[in-house]
Amino acid sequence: MFEMIAKTSEWVLLSLGLILILTSMVNYGRRTKDWGGLATMFFKRISMTAKEYNFYRLGVASVVLGILIRMVNLTLWP
Repeated sequence: MFEMIAKTSEWVLLSLGLILILTSMVNYGRRTKDWGGLATMFFKRISMTAKEYNFYRLGVASVVLGILIRMVNLTLWP
């Protein structure tokens, strides 16, 4: 039972994280019309609004939590 919950929550968190990151990227692109700037988003600071940054931060946190749950899943149920 716990194994099924853990695997489901892993995929939900990873999917939600990717959706939130993509949402922040689309919002930034629409606002600035600088679609080429999205490529530098991961290694260079760009000017994001608070809403875009919150989506991005929640997305990254969700992906990291999903990866941690994945590691626990692989440790407990190989």
